[in-house]
Amino acid sequence: MRAEARYSAAAAGDLVRVELDALTAVYDRRSGQTHLLASPLPEMLEALGEAEWTLDAFADHIRTKFELAADGNATTLIAAHLHELAALGLVEAR
Repeated sequence: MRAEARYSAAAAGDLVRVELDALTAVYDRRSGQTHLLASPLPEMLEALGEAEWTLDAFADHIRTKFELAADGNATTLIAAHLHELAALGLVEAR
């Protein structure tokens, strides 16, 4: 049986964030790339912090932090956003 994936953000020192009205520019010192993120991606990246999370634990954390309804739809959207952040290299899934 495969272990549940764990998600973690890049170390805070590796990322430089600049708020640009409705977008957030995130410069990744490791890759030299700058990413423009729209909400809720910057908020999720910040909420990840430097801890490791399972999808269910992080979804619970996000639902509590942002007072979202506890339903499967929210977890599916959170998973999609985590995968998007992982594709950008800002989040690692192990």
